[in-house]
Amino acid sequence: MELCTGGELFDRISNSGKISESYTRHLFLSIGKAICYCHSHKICHRDLKPENFILLDNAEESPIKIIYFGLSCNLKG
Repeated sequence: MELCTGGELFDRISNSGKISESYTRHLFLSIGKAICYCHSHKICHRDLKPENFILLDNAEESPIKIIYFGLSCNLKG
Protein backbone atom coordinates (compact mmCIF):
# COMPACT_ATOMS: atom_id res chain seq x y z
CA MET A 1 0.00 0.00 0.00
CA GLU A 2 1.27 3.45 -0.88
CA LEU A 3 1.86 6.02 1.87
CA CYS A 4 -0.08 9.20 1.11
CA THR A 5 0.66 12.07 3.49
CA GLY A 6 -1.32 14.86 1.83
CA GLY A 7 -4.65 14.14 3.55
CA GLU A 8 -8.14 14.16 2.10
CA LEU A 9 -9.19 16.44 -0.73
CA PHE A 10 -12.03 17.68 1.50
CA ASP A 11 -9.54 18.90 4.12
CA ARG A 12 -7.33 20.57 1.49
CA ILE A 13 -10.32 22.50 0.13
CA SER A 14 -11.65 23.38 3.61
CA ASN A 15 -8.31 24.50 5.05
CA SER A 16 -7.18 26.57 2.08
CA GLY A 17 -10.38 28.63 1.85
CA LYS A 18 -9.98 28.80 -1.91
CA ILE A 19 -8.10 26.88 -4.56
CA SER A 20 -6.58 28.20 -7.74
CA GLU A 21 -8.06 27.65 -11.17
CA SER A 22 -4.93 25.77 -12.30
CA TYR A 23 -5.13 23.42 -9.29
CA THR A 24 -8.84 22.87 -9.90
CA ARG A 25 -8.06 21.99 -13.53
CA HIS A 26 -5.35 19.58 -12.33
CA LEU A 27 -7.83 17.92 -9.93
CA PHE A 28 -10.58 17.51 -12.52
CA LEU A 29 -8.23 16.04 -15.10
CA SER A 30 -6.73 13.63 -12.57
CA ILE A 31 -10.12 12.56 -11.22
CA GLY A 32 -11.49 12.12 -14.75
CA LYS A 33 -8.53 9.94 -15.74
CA ALA A 34 -8.89 7.84 -12.58
CA ILE A 35 -12.62 7.31 -13.16
CA CYS A 36 -12.00 6.39 -16.81
CA TYR A 37 -9.39 3.87 -15.68
CA CYS A 38 -11.85 2.27 -13.25
CA HIS A 39 -14.60 2.17 -15.86
CA SER A 40 -12.25 0.63 -18.43
CA HIS A 41 -11.73 -2.21 -15.93
CA LYS A 42 -15.52 -2.44 -15.43
CA ILE A 43 -15.48 -1.00 -11.89
CA CYS A 44 -18.03 1.56 -10.72
CA HIS A 45 -17.01 3.37 -7.49
CA ARG A 46 -20.51 4.63 -6.49
CA ASP A 47 -19.30 6.91 -3.65
CA LEU A 48 -17.27 9.71 -5.23
CA LYS A 49 -16.94 12.68 -2.87
CA PRO A 50 -14.03 14.84 -1.67
CA GLU A 51 -13.58 12.66 1.43
CA ASN A 52 -12.79 9.65 -0.79
CA PHE A 53 -9.86 11.29 -2.57
CA ILE A 54 -6.47 11.58 -0.88
CA LEU A 55 -3.37 13.47 -1.92
CA LEU A 56 0.04 11.87 -2.23
CA ASP A 57 1.82 14.72 -0.40
CA ASN A 58 1.43 18.36 0.61
CA ALA A 59 2.67 19.79 -2.69
CA GLU A 60 0.28 22.25 -4.37
CA GLU A 61 -0.36 20.00 -7.38
CA SER A 62 0.06 16.68 -5.61
CA PRO A 63 -1.14 13.52 -7.37
CA ILE A 64 -4.60 12.45 -6.21
CA LYS A 65 -5.78 8.92 -5.40
CA ILE A 66 -9.27 7.42 -5.13
CA ILE A 67 -9.91 5.50 -1.89
CA TYR A 68 -12.74 3.52 -0.31
CA PHE A 69 -14.14 1.08 -2.81
CA GLY A 70 -16.55 -0.40 -0.24
CA LEU A 71 -19.64 0.48 -2.30
CA SER A 72 -18.09 -0.27 -5.68
CA CYS A 73 -19.44 -2.90 -8.03
CA ASN A 74 -18.42 -4.67 -11.23
CA LEU A 75 -20.16 -3.43 -14.35
CA LYS A 76 -21.78 -6.04 -16.53
CA GLY A 77 -21.10 -6.30 -20.20
